[in-house]
Amino acid sequence: MFHGWRMVGVAFGAHFVASGLGFYALSRLQLPLAEAFTDGARGPITMLMVAMSLSGFVVSPLVGSLLTRHPLKRMMPAGAAIMGCGFAAATQATELWHLMLIYLATVPIAVTTLSAIGGNALIANWFDRLRPLAMGISQFGISIAGAVIAYVISFTLELGGLPATYALFSAVALLSAPILLLTIIDRPSDRGLLPDGDAAAPGAGPSAPPQLAAWTFDAAARERNLWLAGITAGLCFAGATGMLMNAYGLATDAGYSDLQANSLLALMSLGAALGKLVFGWLGVRFGEKASLGIAAASEAAFLLLLSTATGSFGLLGAVGLGLGLSLGGVMPALSALLARLYGAARFSGAMGYVGPVMIPFQLLGAPVAGFIFDNTGSYDLAIYGFAVACGLAVFTLMQIRVENRAPEQYQE
Repeated sequence: MFHGWRMVGVAFGAHFVASGLGFYALSRLQLPLAEAFTDGARGPITMLMVAMSLSGFVVSPLVGSLLTRHPLKRMMPAGAAIMGCGFAAATQATELWHLMLIYLATVPIAVTTLSAIGGNALIANWFDRLRPLAMGISQFGISIAGAVIAYVISFTLELGGLPATYALFSAVALLSAPILLLTIIDRPSDRGLLPDGDAAAPGAGPSAPPQLAAWTFDAAARERNLWLAGITAGLCFAGATGMLMNAYGLATDAGYSDLQANSLLALMSLGAALGKLVFGWLGVRFGEKASLGIAAASEAAFLLLLSTATGSFGLLGAVGLGLGLSLGGVMPALSALLARLYGAARFSGAMGYVGPVMIPFQLLGAPVAGFIFDNTGSYDLAIYGFAVACGLAVFTLMQIRVENRAPEQYQE
């Protein structure tokens, strides 16, 4: 069996831990955190997502640079350990600012190192023509985490409240570190192989990775495609973070039970999981750019349906499934597009610098939806705004020029 598919499994696990604990959990924890720290107000709790985004604005380029220069085998376990320590500290939080500091200082480093850059860089190293599909399969872990985390949190909240929940998060993250250390192989050349499973020429030993000039801020700022890709994904992720963070509240406000609200989150996550595979296949079949465009357009369509679907849980669940399908396609399509534009050796740096372009949009999604609800009693205005943002994403994507660029042009 080609080692690359084993690395898909490793990346799957890294995505599961990072996104499940660092992102999806906040959606299910919004109401318990609001009850514990803000007398029920939801808007302030969404500032945890803002804190993560602000930190990611600084952390993303730094992590991208480090992952370009240091082995993933060392960096990804370090990210898991940092996450575990952060959640251990969260068990002792007594004020919202305690959690704010934790989500500002530790979680973004961990998520970026494990998943957003690290896990995707591992796949970019091991695959070329099959990269969109491999990205989609590995990122299936993100959505599977979203499908199960709400039920796990409901159990731990009943068992021991927020401290028990964060203690479980810490244990899972800390256990992941040694597993990653033992299983990660950075690139196919370390096993005398080529990407996609082709064997190296007889007698050829492992080749050294190309020596490329490091990304600089000035170089990244001049990359038109980098800006356009970041804006496209950011506009889509504004709706993703906004609605995923508030989906549980949307369902309970419509009169549905805790079980039904958890089921809506699970359906959205299931749709996102399927979206990873569907849009990964579309990327192989029609190209990474087309795959991302279809994801953005379908997200806009399902958002427009969402505000009219709350009267029937069956309809709400179906729209949630479709919305999740669209949301799930954005990240694998973006990752594969960046790898196509800049090559595997430059991928970590590209992902690192595209982060600050996306983050301002992501930063606005959850708090805008939360504060709109606090002031109007409805998420409708936020939903319509997110749909318009996805329409704009299709326009910006059309401006990207895809061309295969030889990595030699970047060599020192």
